Amino acid sequence: MNITLRQLDYFVTVADAGSITAAAQRLYLSASAVSTTVTELENTLGVRLFTRHARGLSPTGEGRTVLGRARALLREAEDLEVNATSLGTDVSGTLTVGCYSTIAPLLLPRIIAEFADQYPELTIQFTEGSRSELLEGFAQGRFDLLVVYDYPFKDDLPDRGTLLPLGAFPPYVLLPETHELAGTGPVALADLASDPLILFDLEPADQYFLSLFRTEGAEPQVRYRTGDFEVIRGLVSRGLGYSLLTQRTRHPVSYEGIAYVAAELACDHGPLDVVSLVPTASRVTERTKAFVDAARKILGDPIRYANAD
Repeated sequence: MNITLRQLDYFVTVADAGSITAAAQRLYLSASAVSTTVTELENTLGVRLFTRHARGLSPTGEGRTVLGRARALLREAEDLEVNATSLGTDVSGTLTVGCYSTIAPLLLPRIIAEFADQYPELTIQFTEGSRSELLEGFAQGRFDLLVVYDYPFKDDLPDRGTLLPLGAFPPYVLLPETHELAGTGPVALADLASDPLILFDLEPADQYFLSLFRTEGAEPQVRYRTGDFEVIRGLVSRGLGYSLLTQRTRHPVSYEGIAYVAAELACDHGPLDVVSLVPTASRVTERTKAFVDAARKILGDPIRYANAD
C-alpha cells in the first residue's frame, strides 16, 4: 500500500471544498489532476470515499473515517517538518483547538495572549461550539484537542480519545438583586421551583442543569431558553427570572452593566469536570502539552464573587 501525503492533502481539500472543481481552485491545479489523485487513493484503500450529488461531493461513512486519520497524519507531517531542527522540543507550528462555548471566553483570550509572548512561533486556531459540533469536528480530525465538560451522564469521551483533566466547577445560582433570597446565603432549588427559570440550553447543558432539580426533588418552571450565557445574565439582572451556570466571570454584572447576585447551592452537587480531549493514536506534541499546562493553571484559579457566600 503506497499512500502519499499528496493524496491525503487532495482528499482533505475536496472534502472541505465540497467539490472537485472548488478543490482544484484552492490547490491551483486542474480538476482532472485532483480527480485522478482522489481516485488513486480510493483504489489504494479499496473504499469509496465520496458520494456524488447535485451540490457536489460528500464523504461516505468510510470517507469520514479516513478523513479524520488523514487530517491527523497531515498535521503530524507538518509537525515533523516544523520541528525537525529542534527534534520537537520547541513549541511552534499551528495548534487547532475546539472549545465549548461557555469555557472559551474565560480561557482562550488569556491563553492566546500568554502564548503570544512565550511562544511567538506558535499559531493557535480555535473554534467555539456545542459539544456535538466539537465532537463531530474532532472525529473528522479538525482539532488537535478539545476543551469540553465531562458531563456525568455522558460516558462517550473515553471512546473518542484520551482525557486530560483541566479543572472542575460547581454549579451556582444567578438571582436578580431584588430577589428575596439574594444575599441570604446558599440557596435550595426547591425554594426557587415556583420562580421562572432561564435555562441555559446549549446541549447537553440543559440536561445537566435539569438533573440538579431532579436530585433535589424539585420541578422547575422553565420560562426562557437560550444558548448564550450573556443573554442569561442580562435577563436575570433585569429581574426576569433566575438561572444556573458553572463558569463565572470576575464581576457579577450583565453586558449592560446591571448587577445580579451569585449564590452557592445549598445542596452539594459536586463540581463539573472540564477536560481536554486529545487523539489517543497520536503523539502528544509539545504545543499540546504547553496548552494543557496553561489551561490547568487558568482553570485551576477559582473565581469567587464578593456577593457569594
